Amino acid sequence: MIIDGHAHACGAYYSKKSITNSLKEQHIDMIVLCPGEPNSDKSYSYPMLSEKIKSSNLGFIFNRIICFITKLTGVAKHIDEQNKYVYELAKSFPKQIIQAYWINPLDNCCMEKLEKDYLEYDFKMLKLHQCWNKFDILSEKNIRIFEWATKKNMPVFIHLLSKKQVRKFVALSNNFPNTVIIVAHMIGFKEISDNSINTNIYYDMSAPQLISKEILEQVVKRVGCNRIILGSDIPYGERNLQINIERVKNLHIDDRGRSNIMGGNIMQLLLKKGDF
Repeated sequence: MIIDGHAHACGAYYSKKSITNSLKEQHIDMIVLCPGEPNSDKSYSYPMLSEKIKSSNLGFIFNRIICFITKLTGVAKHIDEQNKYVYELAKSFPKQIIQAYWINPLDNCCMEKLEKDYLEYDFKMLKLHQCWNKFDILSEKNIRIFEWATKKNMPVFIHLLSKKQVRKFVALSNNFPNTVIIVAHMIGFKEISDNSINTNIYYDMSAPQLISKEILEQVVKRVGCNRIILGSDIPYGERNLQINIERVKNLHIDDRGRSNIMGGNIMQLLLKKGDF
């Protein structure tokens, strides 16, 4: 089974038709889908920077660009409507789409929305993004979100902003040792794997423009195949999923390890809730 564990409801995954085509063309079984740019079927082409900059700091550099573009375009204002849009897509593809609900700790009503939308949407994961919403990882609202996720036994997918926030994330994760957390783009993996006592932290391997083959191999050695999640970050980059699948195939690991990265790990997280 192949699962795209990190994607957005735009670009190739914007419409029912494009999702059907993508599932068939990419030979994938499921997608973990979160909100994205509203009303956009645009896909983006980025240079393969990871082939020239083989550093784990590349994600931090790219975060600055994301912050600038997000502020310029105002896309973060549409999170609520896009959560609903992902829900509608998930209803149309109940066996192929896993909804990741994007929550903004800066929203004064975020906890009320979370409770209300959970009853209606029955989403399977939470999504937090510090580049789109510049909250502090140790803020009261974010701690409440993690408490909620822990009670629901729900994975939290988080895109970390900076080295400072990574250090704060380590402190947070140590206070929530049983909470399943997926770290987007493997940002801060050295600091996290060295200092967190939470053994339920997973690492998303999207996107190949940011993560070199060498970095991927380092993460495999540090945390093993059972804590890495295949992802594309569609629509941000061309052929991301195919490139990452090829990278997994070329890793010096056994077939079971490959199977876990390609979909087994994320499926196991969801099986804890009895969803599939």
